[in-house]
Amino acid sequence: MKSQSSFQRLLEIVGHPAFCPQDIMGKKWQRIDAQLIGERLENPNDGDNQWLDEQNGEGWVKTPVKINVPFHHRMLHPGPKEFDAGFLHHRRLMSVIREKITRPSAHSHLHFEPYEFFWRPHDAAEPVRVHGELYTSEAFLEAHRVLQDSPAEPGCELPRVVLGLMFASDSTLLTTFSNAKLWPIYLVIGNESKNRRSKPSCGAFEHIAYLETVCRFFGALPI
Repeated sequence: MKSQSSFQRLLEIVGHPAFCPQDIMGKKWQRIDAQLIGERLENPNDGDNQWLDEQNGEGWVKTPVKINVPFHHRMLHPGPKEFDAGFLHHRRLMSVIREKITRPSAHSHLHFEPYEFFWRPHDAAEPVRVHGELYTSEAFLEAHRVLQDSPAEPGCELPRVVLGLMFASDSTLLTTFSNAKLWPIYLVIGNESKNRRSKPSCGAFEHIAYLETVCRFFGALPI
């Protein structure tokens, strides 16, 4: 997957008299990459695993995906047939939410109490309702009212709040010199201002799943 020029540079490095293979053995290269680009690893104690096993509700889960394909009644074996469609790599939503709202760098920027936001250009003008954030919307205010009016959990006196979960996805190429790609699914909390959500440096988007693409193929299906 490397270009000829980059491969030549790699040969110059490993062929240099001062190069010592022992210096790079056992290094946490995924952790080093994350530090260089300013990303946070899901599990800082294990930076070499591409997918982390589920441990105590944290990390990544690998779930097989099966689909039912219907076959026409005129075929030799009509009816739905089950096929393997790869794997879904995902994280538990509760573990992601728990980690997000308890993170010191994010907690102070989350709005747990919704409110109405108005703008008035001068004292004589009528206030105008501003719609720009999820936590100032009428739907969010209504959900908050319904939650506060509902029966509380027995023996629990903790405050009850609404979290707005917003999902996004886009195709991502895995390498520069091929068409291999995945569809990552991101989660962002709507209780955080869109001004922060739009800044990559704030790390507002959380990876929660990766979808494998469905390949087209032509020919006879095994029925």
